[in-house]
Amino acid sequence: MAEMREKLMHFFDIGDGTENYVLLGDGISSLTEEFNPENETKHYIHQSSGTANVKSYAPSMSVEKEYIKDEELQKWIDKKVRELPTGASARSSYIRVNALEEPVSDGVWPAVKRACAYQFDSIGGEGGSELVNAMTLSGVGDGIQGSFNVSTRKFTPGSGE
Repeated sequence: MAEMREKLMHFFDIGDGTENYVLLGDGISSLTEEFNPENETKHYIHQSSGTANVKSYAPSMSVEKEYIKDEELQKWIDKKVRELPTGASARSSYIRVNALEEPVSDGVWPAVKRACAYQFDSIGGEGGSELVNAMTLSGVGDGIQGSFNVSTRKFTPGSGE
């Protein structure tokens, strides 16, 4: 039997100078982390078929979120949409937690933390529909293996095991 989506959690840092991870959840009905592999294929002269090599990954997530006025993430989005930050001002991090893995301890699971650039794609929607924000989180560099406490919202670098 397939496992349910809520077991894969993504937390996004909305802190300005101090980490403040919020669960990407309320107002979001679908979220997929795309790994975007970059492949290279070579066809050597002695082969009838090519040889593939994975060169790198560029993870990203498109986040479409219903506008929930008094929610902490929404307040952060409203502030940032007014500013439309660029460059280093548009950097943060996110953490992926798979609660189907063996927990490190009570409420603490192996996790991957990834620096990211964020961009705001749109805000709006169709007449008679919910107001929707759209943003993209694009991975920057390599992920950091570790563990994440979902109660305290604290990441600890290390093996995560």
